[in-house]
Amino acid sequence: MKRPEGFDPTPQKPAATGPRKPEAKAPRATARPAGAPQAPVVPLVRPARGEKGQGQKQPGPRKPREKSPRSAGPSREERRAARAEARRFTRGSRRRRFAITTAIGLVLVLVAVLAVAVFSPILALRTISVQGTSVIPASQVQDALSGQLGTPLALLNDDKIRRELSGIILIRSYVTEIVPPNTLVVRIVERKAIGALKSGSGYEQVDPAGVVLAKSGTPGGLPVMDIGKAGVNSAGFAAATKVLLAMPPSVLAEVGSISATTLDNVNFTLSRSNHTVIWGSAADSDQKAAALAALLKTCPSEPVLNVTAPLALACGPVQVVPTSTPTPTSTPKP
Repeated sequence: MKRPEGFDPTPQKPAATGPRKPEAKAPRATARPAGAPQAPVVPLVRPARGEKGQGQKQPGPRKPREKSPRSAGPSREERRAARAEARRFTRGSRRRRFAITTAIGLVLVLVAVLAVAVFSPILALRTISVQGTSVIPASQVQDALSGQLGTPLALLNDDKIRRELSGIILIRSYVTEIVPPNTLVVRIVERKAIGALKSGSGYEQVDPAGVVLAKSGTPGGLPVMDIGKAGVNSAGFAAATKVLLAMPPSVLAEVGSISATTLDNVNFTLSRSNHTVIWGSAADSDQKAAALAALLKTCPSEPVLNVTAPLALACGPVQVVPTSTPTPTSTPKP
């Protein structure tokens, strides 16, 4: 059978793309004569790696393998130092947070305490204690302040208390004190009459401020103040009041009547001995009282005693007013 042209029964290998390796050649067989001894087969021994060979480079010392940066992590000391540094930087912020939290807590506690003090009925007014009264009944003061009962102590109104107590004339001044949980203490200074003014057919008992405390048909043991037709706002009333306040109690108890026209010209009479005393002003009242006691012993029968000048006393049937000797002055020559 005739093969077609170009037909090759042996398969063809594809052409290699890379460089072709040289094919190893089979050792050529050599013919030996019959009966000749067979040559020993010497195995081919390759030199071991690391041994010196012809044309082989000696391996140098191995370099230590460097660790990859990814696999290398911080040491324990580095992590500990980093944590300490972080705590040092955050210590200030922790302190600020603690201070702010403490301040907010204190404010809340204070607000709660104020709310309890202001609005809680536990601290409401239940008792009114009155002290310092001898003429004014304590019940009168308590009745005047009864409208404050049930009010929390922190909401007590001083202006309202002043208006309620102003209706009691005998109260000269007062001081209030809050005693928790529910007590109000009122300490009162009462007005005291210092003299009696003639008014129609009776007398008006007045205090040093000119407030009429009572009206009666008799002076009631008080000095009768003779200030003429002037009222309590006159200079005569002010002078008489000032002298009466400056007198020792021993002398004041014997004064029957007192008259004054100016601040420096005050005269009064003694109810027991019927002496007329020229007192002058309120200055040196202690020395004048001692001088008056001496004159009562030395001049018991003289109706007029003058203590205007405690160091120059005078007594007699008429008002004797000591005068100082004028100092002569030289006149300039023309």
